[in-house]
Amino acid sequence: RTDRRIRTARNMGLKVGCKTNLTGKIAVVTGSNTGIGLQTAKMLADGGAKVILACRSVERARDAAKYASSNGAKDVDVMALDLSDAASVQDFAAKFAKKYKKLDILVNNAGLNAGAGYRGPKVTKQGYDICMGTNYLGHFMLTSLLLPQLLASEDARVVALSSVTTWFASNKYHFYTKGASKTKGNYGSSKLACLAMTVELQRRLDAAYPDNKIICAAADPGFVYSDIWRDYNAVLRTVAKILALTPAQGAMTSVNAASLPSIKKASLYMPFSIKMSKLFKINRNMAYNFGMPLLSKVFAGFGADAMAPRAKNAESNAALWDLSIDFCKECGVKDSKVFDL
Repeated sequence: RTDRRIRTARNMGLKVGCKTNLTGKIAVVTGSNTGIGLQTAKMLADGGAKVILACRSVERARDAAKYASSNGAKDVDVMALDLSDAASVQDFAAKFAKKYKKLDILVNNAGLNAGAGYRGPKVTKQGYDICMGTNYLGHFMLTSLLLPQLLASEDARVVALSSVTTWFASNKYHFYTKGASKTKGNYGSSKLACLAMTVELQRRLDAAYPDNKIICAAADPGFVYSDIWRDYNAVLRTVAKILALTPAQGAMTSVNAASLPSIKKASLYMPFSIKMSKLFKINRNMAYNFGMPLLSKVFAGFGADAMAPRAKNAESNAALWDLSIDFCKECGVKDSKVFDL
Protein backbone atom coordinates (compact mmCIF):
# COMPACT_ATOMS: atom_id res chain seq x y z
CA ARG A 1 0.00 0.00 0.00
CA THR A 2 1.18 3.53 -0.81
CA ASP A 3 0.42 4.77 2.70
CA ARG A 4 2.93 2.36 4.24
CA ARG A 5 6.24 3.94 5.10
CA ILE A 6 8.51 3.80 2.08
CA ARG A 7 11.72 2.06 3.04
CA THR A 8 14.85 2.07 0.95
CA ALA A 9 18.13 0.17 1.19
CA ARG A 10 19.95 1.86 4.03
CA ASN A 11 23.23 2.10 2.18
CA MET A 12 21.66 3.62 -0.93
CA GLY A 13 19.52 6.47 0.47
CA LEU A 14 16.23 7.70 -0.91
CA LYS A 15 15.15 6.78 -4.40
CA VAL A 16 14.22 9.98 -6.19
CA GLY A 17 11.47 10.59 -8.70
CA CYS A 18 7.73 11.20 -8.87
CA LYS A 19 5.74 7.97 -8.45
CA THR A 20 2.40 9.45 -9.59
CA ASN A 21 1.18 10.35 -13.07
CA LEU A 22 0.53 14.11 -12.89
CA THR A 23 -0.55 14.64 -16.49
CA GLY A 24 -3.02 17.52 -16.71
CA LYS A 25 -2.09 18.99 -13.34
CA ILE A 26 -0.79 22.53 -12.81
CA ALA A 27 1.83 23.11 -10.12
CA VAL A 28 3.49 26.17 -8.60
CA VAL A 29 6.75 25.79 -6.67
CA THR A 30 8.13 28.85 -4.91
CA GLY A 31 11.87 29.41 -4.59
CA SER A 32 12.47 26.85 -7.32
CA ASN A 33 15.48 28.28 -9.12
CA THR A 34 17.90 26.22 -7.04
CA GLY A 35 18.26 23.54 -4.36
CA ILE A 36 15.30 21.58 -3.01
CA GLY A 37 12.79 23.75 -4.85
CA LEU A 38 14.42 23.15 -8.22
CA GLN A 39 14.56 19.40 -7.65
CA THR A 40 10.91 19.42 -6.55
CA ALA A 41 9.90 21.30 -9.70
CA LYS A 42 11.87 18.94 -11.95
CA MET A 43 10.33 15.80 -10.45
CA LEU A 44 6.80 17.21 -10.68
CA ALA A 45 7.48 18.11 -14.33
CA ASP A 46 8.91 14.64 -14.96
CA GLY A 47 5.66 13.28 -13.56
CA GLY A 48 3.72 15.14 -16.25
CA ALA A 49 2.61 18.31 -14.47
CA LYS A 50 2.74 21.80 -15.95
CA VAL A 51 5.11 23.49 -13.50
CA ILE A 52 5.53 27.21 -12.81
CA LEU A 53 8.81 28.20 -11.20
CA ALA A 54 7.88 31.12 -8.92
CA CYS A 55 11.16 32.96 -8.37
CA ARG A 56 12.37 36.46 -7.52
CA SER A 57 14.32 36.85 -10.74
CA VAL A 58 12.87 35.55 -13.99
CA GLU A 59 16.21 35.97 -15.74
CA ARG A 60 18.15 33.96 -13.15
CA ALA A 61 15.49 31.26 -13.27
CA ARG A 62 15.90 30.66 -17.02
CA ASP A 63 18.69 28.12 -16.55
CA ALA A 64 16.66 26.45 -13.81
CA ALA A 65 13.73 26.16 -16.19
CA LYS A 66 15.94 24.46 -18.78
CA TYR A 67 17.03 21.92 -16.20
CA ALA A 68 13.54 21.35 -14.76
CA SER A 69 12.06 20.93 -18.23
CA SER A 70 14.85 18.59 -19.40
CA ASN A 71 15.83 21.18 -22.02
CA GLY A 72 12.28 21.88 -23.09
CA ALA A 73 10.98 18.32 -23.12
CA LYS A 74 8.66 19.04 -20.17
CA ASP A 75 6.17 21.88 -19.68
CA VAL A 76 7.86 24.40 -17.37
CA ASP A 77 7.32 28.15 -17.14
CA VAL A 78 8.78 30.95 -15.00
CA MET A 79 6.88 33.72 -13.21
CA ALA A 80 8.27 36.49 -11.00
CA LEU A 81 7.52 36.21 -7.28
CA ASP A 82 9.26 37.94 -4.38
CA LEU A 83 7.72 36.68 -1.15
CA SER A 84 9.35 39.47 0.83
CA ASP A 85 7.27 42.00 -1.12
CA ALA A 86 3.48 41.87 -0.70
CA ALA A 87 3.01 43.80 -3.94
CA SER A 88 4.93 41.13 -5.86
CA VAL A 89 2.80 38.38 -4.28
CA GLN A 90 -0.40 40.14 -5.33
CA ASP A 91 0.94 40.74 -8.84
CA PHE A 92 1.87 37.06 -9.21
CA ALA A 93 -1.58 35.91 -8.05
CA ALA A 94 -3.35 38.31 -10.42
CA LYS A 95 -1.30 37.18 -13.41
CA PHE A 96 -1.75 33.52 -12.52
CA ALA A 97 -5.53 33.93 -12.24
CA LYS A 98 -5.68 35.48 -15.71
CA LYS A 99 -3.75 32.59 -17.23
CA TYR A 100 -5.01 29.56 -15.29
CA LYS A 101 -8.47 28.55 -14.05
CA LYS A 102 -7.22 25.98 -11.56
CA LEU A 103 -4.21 25.10 -9.44
CA ASP A 104 -3.60 21.49 -8.43
CA ILE A 105 -0.32 21.71 -6.53
CA LEU A 106 1.12 24.61 -4.56
CA VAL A 107 4.48 23.90 -2.93
CA ASN A 108 5.40 26.74 -0.58
CA ASN A 109 9.08 25.90 -0.72
CA ALA A 110 10.95 29.22 -0.59
CA GLY A 111 12.75 29.81 2.67
CA LEU A 112 15.30 32.08 4.25
CA ASN A 113 17.37 31.68 7.42
CA ALA A 114 18.71 34.96 8.77
CA GLY A 115 21.14 33.20 11.10
CA ALA A 116 24.80 32.27 10.61
CA GLY A 117 26.54 34.68 8.22
CA TYR A 118 23.38 36.16 6.70
CA ARG A 119 23.95 39.76 5.58
CA GLY A 120 20.77 40.48 3.65
CA PRO A 121 17.88 42.76 4.59
CA LYS A 122 16.40 42.34 8.06
CA VAL A 123 12.88 43.33 7.07
CA THR A 124 10.59 42.84 4.09
CA LYS A 125 9.56 45.63 1.71
CA GLN A 126 6.59 46.33 4.01
CA GLY A 127 8.70 46.32 7.20
CA TYR A 128 8.00 42.82 8.55
CA ASP A 129 10.69 40.54 9.96
CA ILE A 130 12.48 39.01 6.96
CA CYS A 131 12.15 35.38 8.10
CA MET A 132 8.52 35.53 9.17
CA GLY A 133 7.64 37.75 6.23
CA THR A 134 9.29 35.56 3.59
CA ASN A 135 8.85 32.08 4.98
CA TYR A 136 5.34 32.41 6.34
CA LEU A 137 3.42 35.65 5.76
CA GLY A 138 4.28 35.87 2.06
CA HIS A 139 3.21 32.26 1.59
CA PHE A 140 0.00 32.81 3.55
CA MET A 141 -0.92 35.71 1.28
CA LEU A 142 -0.02 33.71 -1.82
CA THR A 143 -2.12 30.72 -0.74
CA SER A 144 -5.01 33.02 0.16
CA LEU A 145 -5.02 34.74 -3.22
CA LEU A 146 -4.75 31.43 -5.09
CA LEU A 147 -7.54 29.82 -3.10
CA PRO A 148 -10.16 30.17 -5.90
CA GLN A 149 -7.91 28.23 -8.27
CA LEU A 150 -7.17 25.61 -5.60
CA LEU A 151 -10.88 25.15 -4.91
CA ALA A 152 -11.44 24.64 -8.65
CA SER A 153 -9.13 21.59 -8.65
CA GLU A 154 -10.50 18.09 -8.28
CA ASP A 155 -7.50 17.12 -6.13
CA ALA A 156 -5.47 20.04 -4.83
CA ARG A 157 -2.41 19.97 -2.57
CA VAL A 158 -0.95 22.80 -0.53
CA VAL A 159 2.45 21.72 0.74
CA ALA A 160 4.26 23.81 3.36
CA LEU A 161 7.91 23.14 4.09
CA SER A 162 8.59 22.52 7.75
CA SER A 163 11.71 22.04 9.87
CA VAL A 164 12.65 20.24 13.07
CA THR A 165 13.50 23.68 14.48
CA THR A 166 9.76 23.80 15.21
CA TRP A 167 10.47 21.65 18.29
CA PHE A 168 12.35 24.63 19.78
CA ALA A 169 10.24 27.48 18.38
CA SER A 170 8.03 29.96 20.16
CA ASN A 171 4.38 30.28 19.17
CA LYS A 172 4.27 33.87 20.36
CA TYR A 173 4.21 34.90 16.73
CA HIS A 174 3.55 38.58 17.39
CA PHE A 175 7.17 38.94 18.57
CA TYR A 176 8.38 38.12 15.05
CA THR A 177 6.20 40.25 12.81
CA LYS A 178 6.72 44.02 12.60
CA GLY A 179 10.34 45.13 12.41
CA ALA A 180 13.55 43.10 12.54
CA SER A 181 13.63 40.27 15.05
CA LYS A 182 15.63 40.98 18.19
CA THR A 183 16.28 37.27 18.84
CA LYS A 184 17.50 34.26 16.86
CA GLY A 185 14.14 32.52 17.13
CA ASN A 186 12.57 34.07 14.03
CA TYR A 187 13.45 31.20 11.66
CA GLY A 188 12.07 28.50 13.93
CA SER A 189 8.92 30.47 14.64
CA SER A 190 8.39 31.14 10.94
CA LYS A 191 8.56 27.38 10.28
CA LEU A 192 6.28 26.67 13.23
CA ALA A 193 3.83 29.15 11.72
CA CYS A 194 3.92 27.24 8.41
CA LEU A 195 3.21 24.02 10.28
CA ALA A 196 0.46 25.57 12.41
CA MET A 197 -1.24 27.02 9.35
CA THR A 198 -1.26 23.60 7.69
CA VAL A 199 -3.52 22.55 10.57
CA GLU A 200 -5.55 25.77 10.88
CA LEU A 201 -6.18 26.36 7.18
CA GLN A 202 -7.31 22.76 6.72
CA ARG A 203 -9.67 23.04 9.68
CA ARG A 204 -11.23 26.25 8.40
CA LEU A 205 -11.48 25.04 4.81
CA ASP A 206 -13.23 21.85 5.85
CA ALA A 207 -15.68 23.82 8.00
CA ALA A 208 -16.50 26.35 5.28
CA TYR A 209 -16.34 23.97 2.29
CA PRO A 210 -17.19 20.44 3.53
CA ASP A 211 -16.81 19.01 0.03
CA ASN A 212 -13.53 20.73 -0.82
CA LYS A 213 -10.79 18.67 -2.46
CA ILE A 214 -7.83 20.49 -0.93
CA ILE A 215 -5.29 18.61 1.17
CA CYS A 216 -2.97 20.77 3.26
CA ALA A 217 0.18 18.90 4.24
CA ALA A 218 3.59 19.77 5.63
CA ALA A 219 6.87 18.33 4.40
CA ASP A 220 10.18 18.35 6.26
CA PRO A 221 13.06 17.75 3.81
CA GLY A 222 15.28 16.58 6.65
CA PHE A 223 19.01 17.19 7.04
CA VAL A 224 19.87 18.39 3.53
CA TYR A 225 22.95 20.00 2.07
CA SER A 226 21.06 22.80 0.35
CA ASP A 227 21.58 26.50 -0.32
CA ILE A 228 20.54 27.30 3.24
CA TRP A 229 24.11 26.32 4.25
CA ARG A 230 25.69 29.00 2.07
CA ASP A 231 26.22 31.45 4.97
CA TYR A 232 27.87 28.91 7.30
CA ASN A 233 31.65 28.47 7.64
CA ALA A 234 33.62 26.07 5.47
CA VAL A 235 34.10 23.40 8.17
CA LEU A 236 30.38 23.10 8.89
CA ARG A 237 29.60 23.06 5.17
CA THR A 238 32.05 20.19 4.61
CA VAL A 239 30.67 18.10 7.48
CA ALA A 240 27.10 18.77 6.35
CA LYS A 241 27.90 17.71 2.81
CA ILE A 242 29.21 14.34 4.04
CA LEU A 243 26.31 13.54 6.37
CA ALA A 244 23.36 15.22 4.69
CA LEU A 245 20.90 14.16 2.03
CA THR A 246 21.25 15.69 -1.42
CA PRO A 247 18.73 18.35 -2.50
CA ALA A 248 17.06 15.77 -4.76
CA GLN A 249 16.69 13.35 -1.85
CA GLY A 250 15.39 16.13 0.40
CA ALA A 251 12.89 17.16 -2.26
CA MET A 252 11.26 13.73 -2.16
CA THR A 253 9.25 14.63 0.96
CA SER A 254 7.67 17.56 -0.89
CA VAL A 255 7.17 15.58 -4.09
CA ASN A 256 5.48 12.72 -2.26
CA ALA A 257 3.30 15.07 -0.20
CA ALA A 258 2.26 16.84 -3.40
CA SER A 259 1.49 13.72 -5.41
CA LEU A 260 0.83 10.48 -3.52
CA PRO A 261 -2.87 9.56 -3.21
CA SER A 262 -2.32 8.33 0.35
CA ILE A 263 -1.46 11.75 1.83
CA LYS A 264 -3.66 12.71 4.79
CA LYS A 265 -5.05 16.15 5.59
CA ALA A 266 -3.21 18.38 8.08
CA SER A 267 -0.33 15.91 8.42
CA LEU A 268 3.44 16.25 8.62
CA TYR A 269 5.70 14.02 6.54
CA MET A 270 9.36 13.28 7.19
CA PRO A 271 12.15 11.65 5.11
CA PHE A 272 12.67 8.80 7.59
CA SER A 273 11.68 5.16 7.93
CA ILE A 274 11.49 5.72 11.72
CA LYS A 275 9.45 8.18 13.80
CA MET A 276 11.92 10.96 14.56
CA SER A 277 9.34 12.64 16.81
CA LYS A 278 9.96 9.89 19.39
CA LEU A 279 13.59 11.00 19.68
CA PHE A 280 12.59 14.67 19.95
CA LYS A 281 10.14 13.85 22.73
CA ILE A 282 12.91 12.08 24.68
CA ASN A 283 15.60 14.73 24.20
CA ARG A 284 15.13 17.36 21.55
CA ASN A 285 18.70 18.69 21.75
CA MET A 286 20.21 15.24 21.22
CA ALA A 287 17.73 14.51 18.43
CA TYR A 288 18.55 17.79 16.67
CA ASN A 289 22.33 17.84 17.12
CA PHE A 290 23.04 14.13 16.64
CA GLY A 291 19.91 12.29 15.49
CA MET A 292 19.19 14.39 12.41
CA PRO A 293 22.71 14.46 10.93
CA LEU A 294 23.71 10.92 11.88
CA LEU A 295 20.48 9.07 11.06
CA SER A 296 19.38 10.85 7.87
CA LYS A 297 21.07 8.42 5.50
CA VAL A 298 20.85 5.37 7.75
CA PHE A 299 17.07 5.54 8.15
CA ALA A 300 16.15 7.32 4.94
CA GLY A 301 12.53 6.82 3.90
CA PHE A 302 9.18 8.58 3.93
CA GLY A 303 6.24 8.64 6.32
CA ALA A 304 3.91 10.67 8.49
CA ASP A 305 5.19 11.80 11.86
CA ALA A 306 3.97 13.77 14.87
CA MET A 307 4.22 17.55 14.77
CA ALA A 308 5.83 19.68 17.45
CA PRO A 309 2.99 20.10 19.99
CA ARG A 310 2.81 23.89 19.64
CA ALA A 311 1.77 23.51 15.99
CA LYS A 312 -1.58 22.20 17.20
CA ASN A 313 -2.23 24.74 19.94
CA ALA A 314 -5.72 26.03 19.16
CA GLU A 315 -5.28 29.36 20.94
CA SER A 316 -2.00 30.35 19.29
CA ASN A 317 -3.22 29.06 15.91
CA ALA A 318 -6.27 31.31 16.13
CA ALA A 319 -4.06 34.26 17.06
CA LEU A 320 -1.74 33.45 14.13
CA TRP A 321 -4.76 33.37 11.80
CA ASP A 322 -5.88 36.83 12.94
CA LEU A 323 -2.33 38.17 12.59
CA SER A 324 -2.10 36.72 9.07
CA ILE A 325 -5.42 38.22 7.97
CA ASP A 326 -4.37 41.59 9.37
CA PHE A 327 -1.12 41.34 7.42
CA CYS A 328 -3.01 40.75 4.17
CA LYS A 329 -5.36 43.68 4.78
CA GLU A 330 -2.57 46.02 5.86
CA CYS A 331 -0.66 45.16 2.68
CA GLY A 332 -3.55 46.01 0.37
CA VAL A 333 -5.52 42.79 -0.09
CA LYS A 334 -9.11 44.02 -0.27
CA ASP A 335 -10.92 40.75 -0.90
CA SER A 336 -10.07 37.10 -0.40
CA LYS A 337 -11.98 33.91 0.30
CA VAL A 338 -9.86 33.36 3.41
CA PHE A 339 -11.44 36.43 5.02
CA ASP A 340 -14.64 34.39 5.31
CA LEU A 341 -13.08 31.22 6.71
